[in-house]
Amino acid sequence: MVKKEVTTLKSVEHKGGPRIYELRSYFVMFASDVANVFNVDTREIVQNIKRNNEGPRPLFPERYAFQINKLELHNLRSLGVISKPRRGGSRALPWVVTRKGAIRLATIMKVPSAMDAADVFVDVFDEVLSQVFEGKKMLQISNPSRIVPDEDYQKQAQKMRTKIAKAIDNLLNTVINPKQNTTVKDELGNVAQEAVNHVKEWLRSKKVENEKIEAETYLLLEKARDMYERRQSELKNAALDRERKLLENFEKKIDIVKKLLEMQKQLEPNAVVNMVGKFTGHPLLAPVLENERK
Repeated sequence: MVKKEVTTLKSVEHKGGPRIYELRSYFVMFASDVANVFNVDTREIVQNIKRNNEGPRPLFPERYAFQINKLELHNLRSLGVISKPRRGGSRALPWVVTRKGAIRLATIMKVPSAMDAADVFVDVFDEVLSQVFEGKKMLQISNPSRIVPDEDYQKQAQKMRTKIAKAIDNLLNTVINPKQNTTVKDELGNVAQEAVNHVKEWLRSKKVENEKIEAETYLLLEKARDMYERRQSELKNAALDRERKLLENFEKKIDIVKKLLEMQKQLEPNAVVNMVGKFTGHPLLAPVLENERK
């Protein structure tokens, strides 16, 4: 008698984000993709899961996260979902995370995107729970654009990105040394060029995450601030009013970029909240692979 062990796999690629799969009747995302959203290493996601599974009450049972088995790995490779490891690469079986697991990670990880997302989850839960206790049959959420931005909200966010890009360009083209006619961009070199390249890609599509742009821009501002303070120290005892005015203008440009970034954070949906929302999609059916065993 031949016993067939059947493993089904369903998947869908969300625009601007990683794939969601259906494994063991759960919608899941690879831990590596979750790590990209949290802006941490995959190892940190897996370590958090393992560490919090120790003890009498694991925080990540299978309905939250699990490590795929060899048959599932074989099927995923057959479908072209996972490539074979290169020589010397990791051969450990990958971990996957469900929507509940992603939410739980947001509540325990100490990274900005996770903590911001946890605030949103708590606020929404508190709001819904209050209405349930009040006996309301129709539940409402205030400011739903925090979770699912509407079209107007997205247009505002895009306009804000454009303003940030222009402000960064204006900052980088500021002449910081009139005698040598060098700009901030000249002084910062690769740091400035990488930031410019990512901002351009950010404006064209959502392939570059908001958190990455934010981190790089703050690094740029930090370098610019150091440059400002050095230049201010150099001019401290010099009677160069024109250069001082240029320096004051430079400081204002730094503050403008910083303020625009803060405004943009209020408009853009949190990356972790956005990721959690993607689990509500309905994957498309992919080919079913069967493993025959006697």
